Amino acid sequence: MAGRSAIDRLLRPESVAIIGASSDPAKTAGRPLHYLRLHGFTGEIWPINPRYDDIDGQRCYGSVTDLPGPPDAAIILVGPTHAEQYLRDLAAAGAGAAIAIGGGYAEIGEAGAVRQERLREAAGDMRLLGPNTIGAVNLIDRITLSASGALDVQDRQVGKIAMVSQSGGILGSILSRAAWRGVGLSHLVATGNEADLEVCDFVEYLMDDPATSVIALYLETLRNPGRFRKIAGQARRAGKPIVVFKVGRSEPGARSAASHTGALSGEDRLYDGMFEQMGVIRVTSYSDLIDVPMALTAGVKLTGKRLAILTSTGGAGGLIADVCGMAGFDAPPPGAKTAKRLGALLHHDGFAADRNPIDLTLAGLSPAIIKGAIDTLLESNDFDAVIPIVGSSGVGSPDLVAVPVIYSFKSAGKPLMVYTSPSAPDIIRRLNANGVPAFDTPEGCAAALAAIFRFSQRSQCKSTRLKST
Repeated sequence: MAGRSAIDRLLRPESVAIIGASSDPAKTAGRPLHYLRLHGFTGEIWPINPRYDDIDGQRCYGSVTDLPGPPDAAIILVGPTHAEQYLRDLAAAGAGAAIAIGGGYAEIGEAGAVRQERLREAAGDMRLLGPNTIGAVNLIDRITLSASGALDVQDRQVGKIAMVSQSGGILGSILSRAAWRGVGLSHLVATGNEADLEVCDFVEYLMDDPATSVIALYLETLRNPGRFRKIAGQARRAGKPIVVFKVGRSEPGARSAASHTGALSGEDRLYDGMFEQMGVIRVTSYSDLIDVPMALTAGVKLTGKRLAILTSTGGAGGLIADVCGMAGFDAPPPGAKTAKRLGALLHHDGFAADRNPIDLTLAGLSPAIIKGAIDTLLESNDFDAVIPIVGSSGVGSPDLVAVPVIYSFKSAGKPLMVYTSPSAPDIIRRLNANGVPAFDTPEGCAAALAAIFRFSQRSQCKSTRLKST
């Protein structure tokens, strides 16, 4: 344990104490033990409840002082009065960090704020997550530190996106939506009322986490804007994008945030200015909090705004061209060299190789032809990004577009993303699970492209400044 930070011990514990553990996995107090076992935690689990000698064959301890050693992480499931004493005992024992699951603190008003301050003082130098949190999940190491049914999600996909949320319920929503879309996550943390550990602590930790390439945040407020500025600047210089969805843009939203976790939202336009200055990508659509980080995980740069749109349905091609055009992108026709390569590949009567969107309807669709067209466009100097579209024929034949895209994506040196025109959740899930950003709305494609372009431009500016010095 020597040399490990408190947050590292919290997110990658070798031992977990469960304060107030229950023998019933259907109850809130029974879930942490159930989750740790279910998801494959290989460390020590130490339930604490003086009413039991064992829980489902697991030895149960009467107090913190009875434990074999100091736990790396502790989940506190008891009420505020008892929680204070347990925190003191854990701190005295040398525990790494504790998670205070329960509510009834600053989010309910002045009396709760006083109670929360006592909780923080009881923790002493030990770090505290919460209160009013659902906990944390480390998908890399299969560790779920929570008592919430919101995190009982099957088919979790391990990936490169870390999600930090000031709302526990939103974290559960993100996990289920990501699983449904095949989007992989590395860590999820709900910071709750942030009596001690707050968003900046986890961004700072995740910035150095090799398993995480993009950090996504759901924010109600920033309790320490100055610190966030510093850390966001460090993340930008390290080449690790931060994507933020912040509520409080409207007056009702700001009031709701304040009543939820005791957050003071402040003037929202000031956040816009700060995010822009710090190179933080702010998204305004909730779905973009998953889609944009997914697109950024590919790690490829977007150096221009010329799109190649490959489609078997003219209407969907025009839709992508229009929506992305509104976001500042262009869909110019292929140059003579590219058109010649496309024409040689797609020599069916009626195919027009000099247009964009490049419509394959009359080209005789096959995976080989589609892969050849994608590779031609990726290799062409005429375009900066390629968007193949899954049409109705792709739904009936799932391998038609998915397989060529997956193979081409492995060696793509520019952004390659897919838009599915009909409802095709299985294809979206399959593509995302293979690292290919896939979207079911044209607006999602446009938002992802805009985010990649902005991040690429900032990285280029940083590189240019470094060279000039």
